[in-house]
Amino acid sequence: MIMLVPALAPTWARVPQARALLFLAVMLAMLVCVAGMLYRNLVFRDTLHIVRGGPAPRQRSTCCADDIVSIRRLPTPGTFSPEGKWTALGLGRGLIEIRTTAACFRFGVGLDEYAVDAAAERIAAFCGLRME
Repeated sequence: MIMLVPALAPTWARVPQARALLFLAVMLAMLVCVAGMLYRNLVFRDTLHIVRGGPAPRQRSTCCADDIVSIRRLPTPGTFSPEGKWTALGLGRGLIEIRTTAACFRFGVGLDEYAVDAAAERIAAFCGLRME
């Protein structure tokens, strides 16, 4: 907003309400961003469905246990790296990588270190695999 003030000074002289409208637009944009992050962190849950035996329904987060090739826990991103900053905001991709014969899933958004390890071990045990 500070960078926009000098550029819009001539417009403000002609339209007195421009200052209020600019301020309102910036505040509204910030409010939408904060609401989106709160929704992502508090309401949205990362889900994965693993089906044992038979064909898996074709959904984005559903796979068959027989198709899973490997499960690995990815290293935690650095605090000041771009991925670490997105993870701190709750918008990261997750630290569990599940590789199937057809695709690769990232899972575990919002889980802490201990929960990531426990979830990866449970998934590996369910599928009959060892952790990498």
